[in-house]
Amino acid sequence: MSIDALVLQAARHSQAGQLDLVEPLLLQILAIEPQHQIACLELARVMILSGRYDEAVAVLEPLADEGLADAEVYRRLALAHSFADRKGAAIMYYRHALELEPGNGQVLHSIANLEQASGFTDQAAATYRDAVEVKPLWTMPAAVSPPEFRVLWMFAPGAGNTPPDYFVSRARFESSILTVLDGVEYDIDLLRCHADVVVNLVSDVDQSRAILNTVEALAERIGRPVFNHPRGIVGTDRASISMRLAGTPGCVVPHTCTFSNVDLLHMLNKNETAELQFPLLVRRAGTHGGEDFEKVDDRNQLNEFVNCIGESDYYVTPFVDYRSEDGYFRKYRFIFVGDEILPYHLAIDDKWKIHHVTTSMAGIQWMQDEERAFLDDPWRVFAAPQQAALRAIRNTIGLDYFGIDCALTPAGEVVVFEVNATMLVHGENDRFPYKTEAVSRIRQQFHSLLDRTAHEALSTL
Repeated sequence: MSIDALVLQAARHSQAGQLDLVEPLLLQILAIEPQHQIACLELARVMILSGRYDEAVAVLEPLADEGLADAEVYRRLALAHSFADRKGAAIMYYRHALELEPGNGQVLHSIANLEQASGFTDQAAATYRDAVEVKPLWTMPAAVSPPEFRVLWMFAPGAGNTPPDYFVSRARFESSILTVLDGVEYDIDLLRCHADVVVNLVSDVDQSRAILNTVEALAERIGRPVFNHPRGIVGTDRASISMRLAGTPGCVVPHTCTFSNVDLLHMLNKNETAELQFPLLVRRAGTHGGEDFEKVDDRNQLNEFVNCIGESDYYVTPFVDYRSEDGYFRKYRFIFVGDEILPYHLAIDDKWKIHHVTTSMAGIQWMQDEERAFLDDPWRVFAAPQQAALRAIRNTIGLDYFGIDCALTPAGEVVVFEVNATMLVHGENDRFPYKTEAVSRIRQQFHSLLDRTAHEALSTL
């Protein structure tokens, strides 16, 4: 078969989403002509979609090294490095692409995202402005052609956004990411053309208070169904959640207070800490995971923590010892998608501050077995009373999509640690392959909910 015939056949399979049939054809082409650019680009795309980022780089780098790269080669190299979390290399290749295509808005968006993720806040803000002026939307095509429907994702730089990558990748719908900035006049008709349904990603209240009203006003003007409407996000900071869920039957919800560093230091200096119940947890507002978050046992430790972090708002919460009878701590994560409550992971550790990625679970079989059993049948652990508590939480929060981190007391009460829409869901489960099916169910349910909403909206147009 000729190269042209192989290219044509590969293109047909690609359009049908049959990537497993595409790769062998591309390899045949490259066996005949190793630097065939179309085949190299398409093979790299297939490898990126299947998570083989280093292989994609290995396919494309020879083109760049030998001066055969055009802007598309640099863009795809940048994408592979970005997915592999090599931000510096990704920025470098995107800038090479920008040299060949000055003013490419999509490349500017990508650079700005990487600068933001790398902590270059001021540089990212300027790049975002440049990007929005040139191209307000960053569009990712569907895995099939034509797309089944179109989703507009509303994103605000530095505002604590719901991570969308796992839901966007290889989807059967087209995704357009809109960067929302204050003071920008957007083309509403253009946005409507890319939106059968709108998903608001702006989800961390502490980081997004200044932009949420702008996001809400823009969503209302677009006039399409909105997932996680900004109005529903407003009441999801840690202090508000503790008040909203207080008294939920079957739950232990530690009361969370917000203090400025000035107020906390004043209380400590005046020894006016009677309202603080030690030991307690203190966290810098706007952070997640273990960042700037500690358990303190007395006022001296609290004073040391606040002085170390400096000017900020802080969340202060009574510490709940949620240790199981065997001495281990267990933190469960569920994801709420519409009416569904789906397990995401169980993290087990001998320390109270648990993050699944930093536990020793990858080397301990019984922990993996317990997590696998939980993911296969969460309702053996969370029986009818605990299910009722989770449903009550879902009904109170009322978002289309959000997560909860929680534990169980020996008496069977649900200890609520965190409830919000910022929680990461990803498909990179190489260390825990048994998680893949449960995580895929979350993606499938999210896609199904988008599909129903989009087609209901389309039927009324």
